[in-house]
Amino acid sequence: MTLSEIETLCRDSIQQYGYIRLPDVVLRSMSPSDAKYLQASFGGRELLHLPDHEVAFNEWLKQADPAVWADLWDAGTEPPYLVSLAYIADFIGEQPGVFAIRDLQSTDNYFFAPEMIVEKESTAFLEAVRDLFLRREPLTPAQLLALQASNGPVDIWHLAYRQNLTLDSLKLAVRQLVDDHILVHVPNAEHLAALFDVK
Repeated sequence: MTLSEIETLCRDSIQQYGYIRLPDVVLRSMSPSDAKYLQASFGGRELLHLPDHEVAFNEWLKQADPAVWADLWDAGTEPPYLVSLAYIADFIGEQPGVFAIRDLQSTDNYFFAPEMIVEKESTAFLEAVRDLFLRREPLTPAQLLALQASNGPVDIWHLAYRQNLTLDSLKLAVRQLVDDHILVHVPNAEHLAALFDVK
């Protein structure tokens, strides 16, 4: 599908739904430059409906952690799962990303990124975990969380969903990693935003 056709699809979607809704196959076919073009064309005034894989995750979240789901989506507006078009780059390409949960207002945040790894204390631990991972050995929830956080942004809900783990086991893993001075946990959205730029 050409960029012109994608732009037309966006305009048709806005006319039909009031927001942009793109099929997953279209999102997978897009390049970073396509995403930038759409952001420039439509600016910040349009909303994007989350892709199907993120809708499936959020439907799981509604059952697994209703308080977090409500914090994200239960603002009395229909439909849920609308985000700024600024996030479109997170959902394109063959390996699309996720809409990371990182700015909860009424519940604790469990979002982690490489900036939240305690460098000196974590070095030996992470080297050992990477070695286990490369040998295809099973990892504990704490090891898996530390590895994921050291590689890029992650929240415990997406990790639980993708790895078939319980949220309780990952919250315990967070406590272990904090107690062992491997990870910094910033549960407050305001403090998290101050730590680094949360878009």
